[in-house]
Amino acid sequence: MPVASDKAYELLKQRLIGGGYAPGAQLKEEHLARELDISRTPVRVALKRLVQDGLATAEAGRGVRVAEWTESDIQETYHLRSLLEGHAAELATQRGGPALAARLQQLNEQMEAAIAKGGSGMAARMQEINSAFHRAILEASGSPRLRTLLATLIDMPVVTRSFFISTPQDMAQSLQHHRDLAAAVAVGDEELARSVMQLHLRVASHRFRQRRSEFSARDSQQAVRRRALP
Repeated sequence: MPVASDKAYELLKQRLIGGGYAPGAQLKEEHLARELDISRTPVRVALKRLVQDGLATAEAGRGVRVAEWTESDIQETYHLRSLLEGHAAELATQRGGPALAARLQQLNEQMEAAIAKGGSGMAARMQEINSAFHRAILEASGSPRLRTLLATLIDMPVVTRSFFISTPQDMAQSLQHHRDLAAAVAVGDEELARSVMQLHLRVASHRFRQRRSEFSARDSQQAVRRRALP
């Protein structure tokens, strides 16, 4: 059974990813402990983990605050990824050969199995496989410059945890894009690989921002109902 700090961490993480708190907003231990009906100690542990994840920041005299990733930041990140990873996919298709195609197929099978299994660990597993897929293409591109440029973009905390607010339909669509990419690599179609990667990331950008908006609205409604309780 999850301990109180794990529960607090998971709930606060979803809120941060979903845009439930404004960028820069202070996360006060006392307020959160009262809201979650737990002591301050597990909240403190949860906040420390969120800081380690990069979803929050801790500064002397300012306390713990929500990392300031705005809608504009997210949109720009996906746009840059689309440009750079599209080029990486093109190079990887030139250079990766059958070995890359086989690796991508293996990761797609793992993603399909994760979706079929479901459960509370599905989002984390999906994100792990997704990251491995994109990194396999980046490594196969053979470009140290692209690896350097994309290292922080692929691992940006808010983006890497997008699966935690994705729907099963979102995950299925992402898997289909990955299958299309693997197919393009397998037949050696560089232009198709670039186009599919760019489409994949444009769709992911729109989908992620939509889910953040929906999550934020839903969480706000729940907060209003909680305050209305006697």
